[in-house]
Amino acid sequence: MKTRIRTGQYDFPNPEWQNVSQAAKDLIKGMLSVEPEKRLTIDQVMRNPWVRLYTEVPQTPLHTGRVLKEGEETWPEVQEEMTRSLANMRVDYDQMHIKNLDSSNNALLNKRRKRGEDKVKN
Repeated sequence: MKTRIRTGQYDFPNPEWQNVSQAAKDLIKGMLSVEPEKRLTIDQVMRNPWVRLYTEVPQTPLHTGRVLKEGEETWPEVQEEMTRSLANMRVDYDQMHIKNLDSSNNALLNKRRKRGEDKVKN
């Protein structure tokens, strides 16, 4: 994946990206441009209509957990690729730890979880 991003050869496959707007995808493409002079600056990103449109976390469901569970059969391949990538970055694999989504303390994820809990209560 890292190599594809570096060469500008990436896509937005379903089902992970089906609920993401074209404007958001265009913004991501602009930030990942392989040509530095064409890559969006932080000022351009912050002035982007898509960024300015959202002052709250969108209702878009997070598919990460489901997608990871569906891909459990490919986990050995993922670990192998991670090992290769970490070796390339000279990071000791034993020092690398991937957080479990259930114990993650990501602010956006927590906000969405709370919103989901509030909906269930109402």
